[in-house]
Amino acid sequence: MSDPETPRMRNRVRTVLEVDQTITKLDATTDRLNATLDTFTALLADFTVSLNQFNESIAGFNGTVENFGGIVEKADDILSRADLLLKPLAAAGSLGDQVRSAAAAVASKGVQAGKGLAGR
Repeated sequence: MSDPETPRMRNRVRTVLEVDQTITKLDATTDRLNATLDTFTALLADFTVSLNQFNESIAGFNGTVENFGGIVEKADDILSRADLLLKPLAAAGSLGDQVRSAAAAVASKGVQAGKGLAGR
């Protein structure tokens, strides 16, 4: 006759084996997750370094832009001063052109008058 405890014992042994296999699978999964976490941590550290370098580059660029802004302001100031200095010269040049035009007109009239006198 068969022992009524035998099927129950087999079920218990099967359950213990299944639990043991499950624990083994969980351990393997934990090992893979730890490796993945280590990789992710290294990537995050590299990303942080890159981000810090990018921030430094942005700060350097901002400094360059500020320096360039200062240079533009100085150039604008120099151009404003040059404009103030050149205005009288431009006016004198314009006056010189007017005097030359008037002199040329007078000379032309004088030449014509001289021709008129010579022709009489």
